[in-house]
Amino acid sequence: MLNKLKKNKGDAAKEPKRRAASNPQGISASGNATYKIAGTGLAITLLVILVSFAYLLLVREPGVRTQQADRVAGAYATQQATNISARISLVRERLRSTAQSPLALSAIASSAREDIELVEQAVLDYFPDLLTLKIVPVGDMGTAQFEGGDQELRNHIEVDLVRRTANGEQTLPEAFQFEKRWLTTIAELVKHPREKNRRAVLVATVDNQAFTRELQALNSGTGKYALEQMYTSRDGKTSTNIIAQAGSGDAANYERFATIPDTNWRVAFTPSRELISLLGSSSRPLQIVLILCIVATLGGFAIVAIRMPNIIKDDVNRMISASDRRSELSLAIPELVTVARQLRRATLRALRQIDGGHSAPMPSMEVETLESVESAPSAADLDDVLELDLVMEEDPEQISALPSDFPAHIFRAYDIRGDASRELTQELMANIGLALGTIAGEMGEQSLLVGCDGRNSSPVLKSALVRSLMESGRDVIDIGLVPTPVLYFATRHLNCRSGLMVTGSHNPKNDNGLKIVLNQHTIHAGGIEDVRDKVIEGKFSKGSGRMIKEDVIPAYIDAVTEDIAIAVPLKIVVDAGNGATSDVAPQLFEELGCEVIPMYCSVDGNFPNHSPDTSNEDNLRALCDAVQREEADFGVAFDGDGDRLAVVTGSGRIVRSDTLLMIFAQDVVSRNPGADVVFDVKCSRNLTQLITSNGGRPVLWKTGHAFMKEKMAETGALLGGEFSGHMFFGERWFGFDDGMYAAGRLAEIMSTQGDSLDDIIDTFPVTVNTPEILIPVSEQSKQPLIDRIIRNTDFSSGKVNTMDGIRVDFSEGWGLVRASNTSPALTARFEATSADALEMIMNEFREQIALVDSTLELNF
Repeated sequence: MLNKLKKNKGDAAKEPKRRAASNPQGISASGNATYKIAGTGLAITLLVILVSFAYLLLVREPGVRTQQADRVAGAYATQQATNISARISLVRERLRSTAQSPLALSAIASSAREDIELVEQAVLDYFPDLLTLKIVPVGDMGTAQFEGGDQELRNHIEVDLVRRTANGEQTLPEAFQFEKRWLTTIAELVKHPREKNRRAVLVATVDNQAFTRELQALNSGTGKYALEQMYTSRDGKTSTNIIAQAGSGDAANYERFATIPDTNWRVAFTPSRELISLLGSSSRPLQIVLILCIVATLGGFAIVAIRMPNIIKDDVNRMISASDRRSELSLAIPELVTVARQLRRATLRALRQIDGGHSAPMPSMEVETLESVESAPSAADLDDVLELDLVMEEDPEQISALPSDFPAHIFRAYDIRGDASRELTQELMANIGLALGTIAGEMGEQSLLVGCDGRNSSPVLKSALVRSLMESGRDVIDIGLVPTPVLYFATRHLNCRSGLMVTGSHNPKNDNGLKIVLNQHTIHAGGIEDVRDKVIEGKFSKGSGRMIKEDVIPAYIDAVTEDIAIAVPLKIVVDAGNGATSDVAPQLFEELGCEVIPMYCSVDGNFPNHSPDTSNEDNLRALCDAVQREEADFGVAFDGDGDRLAVVTGSGRIVRSDTLLMIFAQDVVSRNPGADVVFDVKCSRNLTQLITSNGGRPVLWKTGHAFMKEKMAETGALLGGEFSGHMFFGERWFGFDDGMYAAGRLAEIMSTQGDSLDDIIDTFPVTVNTPEILIPVSEQSKQPLIDRIIRNTDFSSGKVNTMDGIRVDFSEGWGLVRASNTSPALTARFEATSADALEMIMNEFREQIALVDSTLELNF
């Protein structure tokens, strides 16, 4: 051992000598700096990557998931609250409607038990969703009469509800348990319109299973929906009872509530864990990206560690070999340039000393300087749009004077429409205003709303209309430039049931017209003829009315956003076509939570981009391109006054309006089994099959928005639609045609179902069909020509319907020719199961029409 230690000690003494021999200049290295630098950079980079991904996985992703869960859960709760509120409103509306029937009024007047029981049974037969209906007469003292018992009321809750209602209190729906099931009772006080001392309380009871079915209709697999009734206990605490529920949900942390207006109820939604797991992005892609980043980083640093020594060695060799030259030296590592210069200077200094101090000058370095350029984009200022009140100064006698060539043809089926420069002049509009003011006065309508679209002729025509209405003694509420649906809404929102809309709708820019609502009914046919006759007669009422201005658009947007709930925000391209919806539609969809891409959304009566007719598919080409370019969920176009819409899918496919109505019918009928759906003769017969298969009742009717609204009121239909793009919602809305509201309902359906519009449409039967085909004819000859076609053609191989023109249904399709209500033309449309069948049907129509009028040029 001692010898071994001595040997080691001797080796240690010899080691410095060996080092000195191998390194005679005394230059040493404590380690490989390249690997140290690479290792340090690698460690720092990996640390940054790990911290970043830890933040994404542990902080950001859970936060995003929580926010999205809150938003979706709140949307589902709000949607169900809206549905329940609509059902309660429907029951109340039915009670009020029942009370106004002659049979009910007679029973209330007599207070005879047998009469009342007869009404109760008749109503229950007509409204099978009501469990019971009781009519309780109200005595002179203002309390309900309970002679001979309590009128078969179930318990003290119903008795108290009836007493409070009879005393004039505004009562809320009351839910209670009866015979081991939950029931809900709603009470309404009704008064006899003529015998003021005759009153009664209508007591309707609904089985809460109806609310359970309502809760199940909205994809109950997404979670648990609970309808809760809130009450205050004796200790002042608020408690709840679950009165109806559907589905199951176990993500209690994300439970959200939505109150139901005019009730002490709320909807509680508890999402399922499956729904929560679908929200936000999966962490697996982040984990994969993390692994790839680490692998890429390790690979990059490995390459650097391997190649860097060789690169340095090559640069050092270049520096040594070129140190005594004056040629340019190019190095791979910029940081070695300074070292190379110092080495070259030292070498040249040594050479000067050897050569006696004579040497050539050092080459100078060239430095390129880039000038910084500042540029600011210029923004064009937008011109302010000023709305001017134009007041006519003509002599009143001149206003009442009719033009010699009175254009009777502009008084059409359900509105007034004509050329604003030659036919519907200011003078004629003034006389129409006097006639309408007179007719409204005869109906007891003192105030009328007046609005107009964005056509160049609309302000002066509206001014003439307003002045003449005031001269006839009527008061005017001017709501300015608005879409037609906003005027319809105003007749429901304001204390004014009549309105006039100056609009040319979808007609060319030189046309204008008038849509008329009196006592919340759009007049048509006979009503328009009465206006024309009154204008010709020239006998008008006189008076001095007043005018005020009202902004209805904020209330309209609030009403729509309160009704429609979009669970998942969508990206929508809105083509207003420079019409009256230009300002309203983008704002509405932004309020609904959508990302809006506005297109032609500035009012311009010249319609510089395309005509305001959405039924002409050529006008939708730019929208199709924009939807594809923006990768939007869908696109929507509105006509000049916004009561019609056209829809384009995310792939740029134009959705025919009868197909759009199928989507709406499927949604509405699923929640309202047995509901009527009204549609016009231009719609596909696949619509009939879809409505029937979903438990609804299809109702085929005449084309025309006024006819459709009349038929919906007659049948109590919850939905209606025309092939031209008019959509009417009686469920949750007011039953008038509203393109913007219809687009909102479509967005709601898409966001709830989670399917693209293309996917939804692909589930419907496929047919070969044509768009609406316009065949130009004169205004005066179109209806006589249709009458001759109906009388003199023989379509014995098909089933003929002459409700509106002539529609013939064959085994493989159908065809239609009718007179247009809004333009000097016949309209035609054809549909079949195949292209050959379509051509056969069209050829049959060509041959039959040629027998009636061989000179008529058919463009199909």
